[in-house]
Amino acid sequence: METTMQKITLVRHGQASYGTDNYDQLSPLGHEQAQILGRYFHQIGTQFDAVYTGNMVRHHETAQQILANMPNQTKAFTQLAHFNEFDFEAVITSYLSYANTSMPSSSAPRAEFYRLLKNAMIAWSREQLLGLPETWQEFQQRVVDGITQITQQSSDAKHILIATSGGAIAMLKGYTLELSVDKLIDTNLQIRNASYHQYLVSSSQLFETSFNQIPHLELEGNTSLFTYS
Repeated sequence: METTMQKITLVRHGQASYGTDNYDQLSPLGHEQAQILGRYFHQIGTQFDAVYTGNMVRHHETAQQILANMPNQTKAFTQLAHFNEFDFEAVITSYLSYANTSMPSSSAPRAEFYRLLKNAMIAWSREQLLGLPETWQEFQQRVVDGITQITQQSSDAKHILIATSGGAIAMLKGYTLELSVDKLIDTNLQIRNASYHQYLVSSSQLFETSFNQIPHLELEGNTSLFTYS
């Protein structure tokens, strides 16, 4: 008897508004990236039977732009907090106190911020930081629990779309492939905006089939579309 597998496509949100008063909204480029992805999905004949997002504005906006560019696709989606990003501001703030250091200046290369974030995440994973809303293990578990919930809630769906953030995508990859913390964090920092990542689900098992895909952006022939924030 053939086992039916569900397909899950996770999408990292388009470029957010890094360096502004409100990070949690897509930049104009972020909107464009998500629109391009929606057109690409339509062109290759992709159809989603269920759509989920985290509770964050950048997740909603990404899903809306994707679905708006898929003419035959339902525009409805369900919010689920399981797919929210971890509170990176809280992690960094706690790490600054723990390491007795300070934030890079606004004029510093962005690589300095990512170096700080990586060190903060390592300290978080080692339970060295205080006053955080969730532990490293709790974050990973809520993402995994979210996948379990949607596959049960949408058990008839052959293909599910999830608009989420890089941290949640990396945590799912780390769980599925049993990555070390260092490799998981390095993976997290390489996830591109509006990239898609695919899994097959069968009998509660997850199988990764693609990671960090951006053919839709590559076909545009414009490297300014390749972003990480």
